[in-house]
Amino acid sequence: MISSYLKIAFRSLWNKKVFASINIFGLAIGLATCMLILLFVQHELSYDRYNVNADRIFRVTMHGRIGGNEIGIAGASAPVGPALMRDYPGMEAYTRLDGNGTYLVKNGEKRFTEDRVVFVDSNFFDFFSIPLLKGNSKTMLTEPKTIVITESTALKYFGREDPIGKSLTMGDQGLFRVTGVCQDVPSNSHFHFDFFGSIKSTEVGKKWLSSGAHTYVLLRKGYPVEKLTMQIPQLVKKYIGPEIQEFLGMTYDEYLRKGDSFGFRFQPLTDIHLQSNLENELEANGNVKYIYIFTAIAAFILLIACINFMNLSTAGSAGRAKEVGVRKVMGSVRQQLMAQFLIESILLTILALVVAFGLVVLLLPGFNDLAGKQFGLKSILSARMVAYAFAGCLMVGLLAGSYPAFFLSAFKPVAVLKGSIQAGIKSGWLRNTLVTIQFVVSIGMIIGTMVVYQQLHFIQNKKVGFDKDQVLILHDTHLLGDKAKAFKDQLIALSAVSSVTLAGYMPAGVSNASTDGFLPENADNKITPYRFTTYQVDEDYLSTLGIGLTAGRNFSKNFGADSGSVLINEAAAKQFGWKNPIGKRVQTVGNGSPESKRFYTVVGVTKNFHFRSMHERIAPLVMFYGGDLFQIAVRIKTNDIPGLLKVLEKTWKANSDNPFTYSFLDERFNKMYESEMRIGKLFGIFASLAVVIACLGLFGLAAFTTIRRTKEIGVRKVLGASVLSIVSLLSKDFVKLVAIAILIASPLAWYGMDQWLSDFAYKVNIEWWVFVLAGAMAVGIALLTVSFQSIKAALVNPVKSLRSE
Repeated sequence: MISSYLKIAFRSLWNKKVFASINIFGLAIGLATCMLILLFVQHELSYDRYNVNADRIFRVTMHGRIGGNEIGIAGASAPVGPALMRDYPGMEAYTRLDGNGTYLVKNGEKRFTEDRVVFVDSNFFDFFSIPLLKGNSKTMLTEPKTIVITESTALKYFGREDPIGKSLTMGDQGLFRVTGVCQDVPSNSHFHFDFFGSIKSTEVGKKWLSSGAHTYVLLRKGYPVEKLTMQIPQLVKKYIGPEIQEFLGMTYDEYLRKGDSFGFRFQPLTDIHLQSNLENELEANGNVKYIYIFTAIAAFILLIACINFMNLSTAGSAGRAKEVGVRKVMGSVRQQLMAQFLIESILLTILALVVAFGLVVLLLPGFNDLAGKQFGLKSILSARMVAYAFAGCLMVGLLAGSYPAFFLSAFKPVAVLKGSIQAGIKSGWLRNTLVTIQFVVSIGMIIGTMVVYQQLHFIQNKKVGFDKDQVLILHDTHLLGDKAKAFKDQLIALSAVSSVTLAGYMPAGVSNASTDGFLPENADNKITPYRFTTYQVDEDYLSTLGIGLTAGRNFSKNFGADSGSVLINEAAAKQFGWKNPIGKRVQTVGNGSPESKRFYTVVGVTKNFHFRSMHERIAPLVMFYGGDLFQIAVRIKTNDIPGLLKVLEKTWKANSDNPFTYSFLDERFNKMYESEMRIGKLFGIFASLAVVIACLGLFGLAAFTTIRRTKEIGVRKVLGASVLSIVSLLSKDFVKLVAIAILIASPLAWYGMDQWLSDFAYKVNIEWWVFVLAGAMAVGIALLTVSFQSIKAALVNPVKSLRSE
């Protein structure tokens, strides 16, 4: 019986090759797109879940309100871990990561600049589930100057030799003894380090009022984190209250009455990657909104493909009413007919699934580049993915086959053979509804794509307050030591260089710029310090980066006392409430100790510039003269970039035997919006796919409609109808459906994109013409799709049309 069903199914598909091909290919595109997106989403949701105790691990973060500013910092006060362990029985363990930075690492002739270095507590590898290949987790980090390296790092520095017991030079920290080798940190981790030094090798802060180590706690089984959270106010009052009294001269209760606050929160480990965007994150995290967007896109693409499949299936079945009548007369019962139609539908979906897996294999390398992932065939062919795909296909096949299976099989053979029933006409409302839904989704994605690209264009072309073009950044210039200023002078002498600056921070890319507390001179003792970002720069910083002044002067070597001067931006002047800041003095609070409190004179006010992402409003900034200047910015005036780089590298090597590394300021700026650019590309690709799938369905339906109305077209032509009138007749119904889709999609798309834009402090307005253009594109595409079949039908000789039945 099954073989007979399959034989008839294949024969039916072969007889309707065009409809079958459109159905299979359209559904395959939808399935392939959905599988690729689900791979990405599944990977993003899996972050940090590789840890055995992931459900009991929390990161301690620091939050509060200081000087009217809300703060949220990923690093907590260094003493908080030991205090929690000491005071609360719900704690099982804690561990800390501290002092991640850039180091020149050497082993003999092998030397590389490494920025994936961190110092950790000795229990780190018992806390996190990163497998050890060599070493004892209990003892390998208990002593200062010991270090654990990853497997790939061991191969990089030691080759096939056993690294245990050997030494690495870690910049100015000196020699570290390798005591362990671990596997590379999994890709789905919120941190990725290659060197894990003992935290005893570095000074860990002891003050509560400063952010310090990234602290993680492991709670005992069954102990609710809410219970620990409720006890945080007591801990803050006990340990931070005395420091507030010492540094600010007020009691903790007075501090709270002023409207300021300070405390800690416990962030689930598995929430960090997608739901955390605090200061001092170990890495740039993802965004859970994009997971929702990608999931919605996958659902929409699959919905369009399934609607397309169901639409063509119901349309194709409309001509099978007489077949049902004949088979019933020949003795077929309803259950057999139902089984036949369902098997045909499921067979189509299985063929589409096979094609979909083939498409995924072909598209996977390009998708990896676009998504920034490294998925392999093992991920696609996993039992879970295959099971989900097969279950989805089975469901689609059953739904698509349900109309002919349950509706057509119920016809009475006498009525059908007499022509009393024209199957499929009553299902026209269903097909129209499904076509409308397809174009609602397609138009919504077109609008979304246009808004995303508008915002990206706005970001890339908005005046950011500095000139990011033609600026080359040389890294790790602190390795030059006393030669740094001489090196700067050598660069200025080059004809291809217009200006050079030594600085601690650049206004683009991931910044580790520090923050400090500031008070205006003669401030009330009860005022809480303002928390501002601080930069260390030289006298050429403003001119090299094209940052303007609104008042006062720049730093200058001609003023010997500029070490006691500062520049502030307009946002800082506004925060202080100063209309004329020049000559006024500010006091740094530092860590509260007397030696960290100093007065500085404001000598200039810079225009506001975007030193952070446009997701944030421009924050107050204070620039100090001199200090820790570990980067060089070079403004260039040549188109021969490769030639200049060779000269710069030669000049660098004449001053240092350390690696020459560089980047371009505009590329660093663009990298801040990498995820938005990825979203824009994906939106464009998926919107195109949605339109293609919808058009495949529209093409198939137009062909079906044309065939069904062949005799009518012939009659109209005999009566004098023109080609244009026939084309209009066949097209207008589809254009109406697209027009309805535009009306539905526009407000939905506006709401969705308004929510997306709410993440940006600086953003475009969603203009009316976006909806008009998207609607016009949809109507144009629909007309082109339908017109092909309409014109073809209108040009047929009416004699042939009238003979068709």
